[in-house]
Amino acid sequence: MRKLSACSTAAFLLFVVLISFFGVDFGKGIAAIALFLASGLLFWWTIRATKARPPAIAHTNNVPTMIYADGPYAYVRHPFYLAYSLGWLATALAGGPIQWIPAILLIAWYYKTAHEEEEHFASSDLAAEYARYRDKTGLILPRVL
Repeated sequence: MRKLSACSTAAFLLFVVLISFFGVDFGKGIAAIALFLASGLLFWWTIRATKARPPAIAHTNNVPTMIYADGPYAYVRHPFYLAYSLGWLATALAGGPIQWIPAILLIAWYYKTAHEEEEHFASSDLAAEYARYRDKTGLILPRVL
């Protein structure tokens, strides 16, 4: 968790430097703002959905004891990671080519973490119920079919 936080901080500082020195194209800036807003709305919707029963902290080896299926969890199994990914896509869009590198790396990190969490569910007492839930929802992106 500390490594991810440190990398995220460094990537955000790079973003601030890039937009400070090079500015932001108006169209890309508007698109980035829309992505940031979507990211924030999804993040807070997910917080609201988990407020009564907060999930375990990521990057721990906790055995899952519950499945969230309401709110954003009705569409994706890892809405926090989707929210973070949207935010990083926004920085890449506004920050330019250099910012795409940390954005893609961080999004890949979330994807890897989501798969690790899936393995925890697969080996838990919730495995059968989670498999049914997994069949209906996307990992980080909603299912289209």
